[in-house]
Amino acid sequence: MSENWRLILDPLLDGRENMAVDEAVLTSSDGSREFTPTLRLYGWSGPTLSIGYHQDAAGFSDCGLPVVRRVTGGRAVLHDSEITYSIVAPTAHPLFSGGITTAYFEISRCILSALRDAGINASMSGRAAKTRPSDGAGQACFSAPSRHELLVNGQKIAGSAQRRFKSAFLQHGSILFSIAEELNGRIFGRGLQGAMTCISAHSAVTAAEMRGLLVKGFSAGLEAKFQTVKLSGAEEYIKDGLMESRYSTPEWTSGAIDRTRRIRGLDAYGR
Repeated sequence: MSENWRLILDPLLDGRENMAVDEAVLTSSDGSREFTPTLRLYGWSGPTLSIGYHQDAAGFSDCGLPVVRRVTGGRAVLHDSEITYSIVAPTAHPLFSGGITTAYFEISRCILSALRDAGINASMSGRAAKTRPSDGAGQACFSAPSRHELLVNGQKIAGSAQRRFKSAFLQHGSILFSIAEELNGRIFGRGLQGAMTCISAHSAVTAAEMRGLLVKGFSAGLEAKFQTVKLSGAEEYIKDGLMESRYSTPEWTSGAIDRTRRIRGLDAYGR
């Protein structure tokens, strides 16, 4: 039997608003006795670097791009030509109650189905890479796969991170449509060359078509019946507060404030 899910299809937004929306949906859901799981698909209004919750921002201060700190963990991602997804669901949901690794697997198999529908011979990594590059590329999410992430011919095509609160979790991730090789090289060095790939290198599918395939893949894999919605009034209120008090402040991005006092939740941050 299909389960009701919300579907949010956002336009291109800047990095601060994108991260504030994801956190607002998570925050409004956590502690709610009943909430409808949410899938959000979105993009970025311009090239933006996101860094993980615990990542040192100092190395990116002169990258020449907007930098935003995520509420999730993991390493830096250059967001440009991509489809970004986020899922907020109950931690006790039958599909995800096994924890971080289980959620990664269930979500990745939905994306894998969509990639294969686009004619891309993708596969899921069985284990995390044992080592990462020792140069600047080691700071990049796409330098090496984690367990249950998606590869094409050994190259990473999607990267994800997660944050778990007591009763709700957020997983969001970047599915590369094309690769800004010059920008990636400038920020991370040449170590990323050969480690990552993108949809347009393997398929003629358009971004709009790929979004449709992702909705189809998530619907089948999660047994979800989607209803397209906008943010609720409560979520808009939380988002606006986060934009003002956190995502628009250099202290949040630099890590100069005590972040543990600003976020309630369990110490589970993704990879």
